[in-house]
Amino acid sequence: MKKKLRKIRNKMWYDQKRKWDQIAFSFLNQCKNIIDVGCGQGRFISQDKKRITGIDGSKVSLDKCKSLGYNVIESDARQLPFENNSVEGIHCSHVLEHFHPPDVHKILSEFDRVLVPKGVLVIRLPLLWYGFYSNLTHIKPYNPEAILHYLTPSQEHTMKQISNNYKVLYLKKRFDPIVSKNTHFNTVFNFLNRWGFPWLTKSGFMLVLKKGC
Repeated sequence: MKKKLRKIRNKMWYDQKRKWDQIAFSFLNQCKNIIDVGCGQGRFISQDKKRITGIDGSKVSLDKCKSLGYNVIESDARQLPFENNSVEGIHCSHVLEHFHPPDVHKILSEFDRVLVPKGVLVIRLPLLWYGFYSNLTHIKPYNPEAILHYLTPSQEHTMKQISNNYKVLYLKKRFDPIVSKNTHFNTVFNFLNRWGFPWLTKSGFMLVLKKGC
């Protein structure tokens, strides 16, 4: 009986990070070349190691990626080593919250510079939740509007407008999951968490944008 329950639990278990990687990649699947800015140890690169090039400043992370056969480049997100209009897809997950606003503005400007017309930009970020500042490298949470104000038509910005030529393809919020001491309850809560519990804390989001012609 326990083995059957364990089998059912494993089949039902919702791996949010893996699922969100798949969703993000579904928007980039038609891109011939993709960069993963802040690639870490290459979890997202595993979606397609032939087309995705990882960008990171950590030698430890880059060495791990290289050991897995991934293409990676050591670089600062504020100065990407690519020509203008040379990249079809950009993925950037949980990176911007580690930078001050002027640096985030510079990173977004770099994304716009290297991205081709009709290119796709995927940004994933945490929102302000009770555990946000438990990470000492977290500087500031940024909501979707903070990005959209600088990439879409808007008057709500205090720094230079980067572009007004992006279209929102997708915006999904992530909710803080329910955790119980009961294993069986956790299985049910985990299964339901794929849709989120809208009355709970929003802990992050995925924003997908397409650059205009």
